[in-house]
Amino acid sequence: MTLFADKAVLIMTPLIQHYGWKDFQAAAVCGSFGRETGGFQHLREIGQPPGRGGYGWAQWTGPRRVSFLNYCSDHGLDWRTDEANMGFFAHELTTGYRFLPGFMKKTMDLRDAVMEFEHYYEGAGVVAMSDRYQWATKALNAYRAHKEKVA
Repeated sequence: MTLFADKAVLIMTPLIQHYGWKDFQAAAVCGSFGRETGGFQHLREIGQPPGRGGYGWAQWTGPRRVSFLNYCSDHGLDWRTDEANMGFFAHELTTGYRFLPGFMKKTMDLRDAVMEFEHYYEGAGVVAMSDRYQWATKALNAYRAHKEKVA
């Protein structure tokens, strides 16, 4: 598998288990993160000096970047790790974005889930919806291939 496919399975599995999401709903999250990070290859915004721009899977910026880095520091985590990124994402889903898990469950298909996640969680400066959808499709395919392989 590729870096992106491996991360998609890693991220999607607990989202499906914990929130009761369908696979396409969890894939929408990975599609957005994939778009933001170039398939998880760039965890810090390109062209920005340290301490500026976006950090992590969601390229958290401004106050959310500060919260992410503080979360990592408070928990003794390197901000580049899966544990730090998943932990902070889960933290946001229990605080300022606690409405999102239930809201995502109402989406009807992959395209709808991608649009809703970008709008209500990501709020990207460059939306690039077709890129997000392509990344989400890759995530969904990777997850389904993984499920077939382990079945």
